[in-house]
Amino acid sequence: MALYWKLIRASVAAQMEYKFSFLFSTLLMMVLQALDFLLIAAILLKFDTIKGWNLYEVGYLYAISMMVLSLYRTLCNEIHAFEKYTVQGEFDQLLTRPVSPLLNLFSRSLYLHQIGGFLQGIVVLAVSLWGLYGQGVSVAKALWFLPVSIVSGSLIVLALGLATATIAFWTVRIADFLPFTVYAPINASSYPMHIYPGWLKGLLFSVLPVAFIAYVPSLYLFDKGGAWWYLLLTPLVAAVALGLALAFWRFGIKRYHSTGN
Repeated sequence: MALYWKLIRASVAAQMEYKFSFLFSTLLMMVLQALDFLLIAAILLKFDTIKGWNLYEVGYLYAISMMVLSLYRTLCNEIHAFEKYTVQGEFDQLLTRPVSPLLNLFSRSLYLHQIGGFLQGIVVLAVSLWGLYGQGVSVAKALWFLPVSIVSGSLIVLALGLATATIAFWTVRIADFLPFTVYAPINASSYPMHIYPGWLKGLLFSVLPVAFIAYVPSLYLFDKGGAWWYLLLTPLVAAVALGLALAFWRFGIKRYHSTGN
């Protein structure tokens, strides 16, 4: 872990050499994700609610989903971009080092400009909770549960990203899988799950368990028919998903045959 922190500090120091580039890319990320939420807001301002969920409630789902995705992209971008290691043969170098290849991937760099999405999520979350408070909804439980949502949600996204990266041991390239295993599920988690058809809900509650990032706990947090034990499901699903992803990674790495022909 001492080596990990040294590598992280080196990554941060390298990116801070170009402060204007960092600030501009961070601001750009905030603006782009804000446009996504403005689209959601425009729909809800027109129709008031989606299956009984108003703008502030959907804003809560959106904010949590964007925050955990941004944390994943910031801290685990080498997992997200793992294709370059199998295509260019860089993973061979990691295997020759006396450090876990997975730990080495985590410590190689921080994708700092993605933190803009996290900051934008904080703004949307604050506005949403304030709006719910103004409607007479108690937000104390949501604030108390917020750290659990962020940590557990980030682990769920990491599990999806790690499982996708592992596929590269067989397919070499994974760019075509990411829209289906990471981007689309996270976008889907920004809305109430009950607006989707049954087969898609089944996927979002099982194989791609993004429903547990914000939707399931919010059923209890905002008195939408959920029980208190729904709050336990989020960290439990996160632990199971990450455990399965790590087991899949260990299985896949033994099938790695290097690059070339």
